[in-house]
Amino acid sequence: MYEIEIIAGFSSAHLLREYKGKCEHLHGHNYKVHVTVQAESPGPGGMIIDFGDLKRITGRVVEPLDHAFLNEIPPFDKIEPSAENLAAYLFHQIASQLPEQTVTLSSVSVWESDTARATFRSKGE
Repeated sequence: MYEIEIIAGFSSAHLLREYKGKCEHLHGHNYKVHVTVQAESPGPGGMIIDFGDLKRITGRVVEPLDHAFLNEIPPFDKIEPSAENLAAYLFHQIASQLPEQTVTLSSVSVWESDTARATFRSKGE
C-alpha cells in the first residue's frame, strides 16, 4: 500500500457551546490539517496522486474556514466546532472531491496546537 500526506493550515476562532471551562469562551487556533491518502499502486508518472492536486483540493475545502468564526459556518452553526468534528467534516469534504478509483482518503488529522490533535479515518483503517 502506498500512502502520501500533505499538510495545510488555517486560522479561525470558535467557542464550544457545550463545554464548561476556558474553551466555552471565544478563542482562536492556528490549525494544521494533515491529509493522508493511499492507493494499491502508483499510477502514471509513478504517483498515486500529484501532491499539487491534493493540496488544491484541500485548499478549496479549508479556505472558507480561514479567518472565520467557525460557529457561524454550517455545519458548525449546529454542531460543536471541536477538533474531532472539524476532522470529520474535512474528511468528508475532501473525500468527495478526490478522483474516483484513483486514491482513497485514509485519514484527516486536525492539530489545534503543537501537542493536541484529533483524527478521523475511514472505517477499516
